[in-house]
Amino acid sequence: MSGLICISEKARGRRAFSKTSGDATLIKNLMFDGDRMNNPYFIIIEWSAAYECIISLYAYIYEKERKHLQLGVSWKEETKQQLPTAFAQELEDERWEVLHRLVLLVAQAPEKKSVADFLGWLEKLPPGEIYELLAPWVETIPLNLGEIRDHSVSLLARWNEHYFSRISPAIVTSLERSAAEMTELAGKMTAIELIDHASNGIWIEPMPDLQEVVLIPQYHCAPTSVLDFYRGLATCLYPVRDAGQTEPQPLLELLPLAQCLADEKRLHILRCLAEKKSTLGELQEQVSLAKSTVHHHVTALRRAGLIRAHYNGSTTIAAYSLRESFVDRLPVLLRSFLHKEEARRMTDE
Repeated sequence: MSGLICISEKARGRRAFSKTSGDATLIKNLMFDGDRMNNPYFIIIEWSAAYECIISLYAYIYEKERKHLQLGVSWKEETKQQLPTAFAQELEDERWEVLHRLVLLVAQAPEKKSVADFLGWLEKLPPGEIYELLAPWVETIPLNLGEIRDHSVSLLARWNEHYFSRISPAIVTSLERSAAEMTELAGKMTAIELIDHASNGIWIEPMPDLQEVVLIPQYHCAPTSVLDFYRGLATCLYPVRDAGQTEPQPLLELLPLAQCLADEKRLHILRCLAEKKSTLGELQEQVSLAKSTVHHHVTALRRAGLIRAHYNGSTTIAAYSLRESFVDRLPVLLRSFLHKEEARRMTDE
């Protein structure tokens, strides 16, 4: 398998993330806690361009995921034109199945002020030290870590050179600003509420062994979040839809909301969830549709932020519930779309 790490949903240990000093491209990872009743786990807010470089390559490689992304299917073809022919062909055949889980190494890297800094650190890291960094979480580690490290560094270095280093600086600035905003909100919300707010509907339930959740802003996989669970730790790369935009873009949020509300079956699902939190099977019984059809509808509703997906220590959704904040949010978005001054006031607030 071509990839840096192979990580199972259940891992064997836990290790605290390293703390690093912040600068223009790196937000210091901050840990927030309170009483264990209101904040059952710590929140760590991280940002480095290395995360976005990795998630952008993930978005490019995986066709199945890309059809749901805000960037649209044309983004790959446009990006492909920027790449050397040989490299583009290599990526067509690439199967880096756990690409996004490189966040575990980025989080522990002492050098990550830039993509080049992270890759320089990784390139020099002996296989034994890579093993030590991954072992607290990873159940299966390949024997050829040195070979996998070299391949990973080569892929990411060329991707950074030909694509990521050329994206609009405004995107990076927006992601950095989002991390700073989440840092400020962390003092005003509970840990669970902050994750729900950042991810537009992910609800991570308290679990006895869950101690930390890492929040990282990302753009290339918007409007979806990239969520992973390990023992004692969860990572959530949450979407920043309007990264890089100079003006507010209420349509990015308003359109999926309106599309969901224009569907009778989805309205029926919303009414069911207004009555009680339900599993996928319970919703299927209530709306009398095929399970696959119900799954399609709840996925669209979750992506639009109309409902919450509840997680109990794994990436399998345990249940769904209504996210009633959209009832108040919808008229605000509509007004901001119709009136630009209203949109500017939303941004100022």
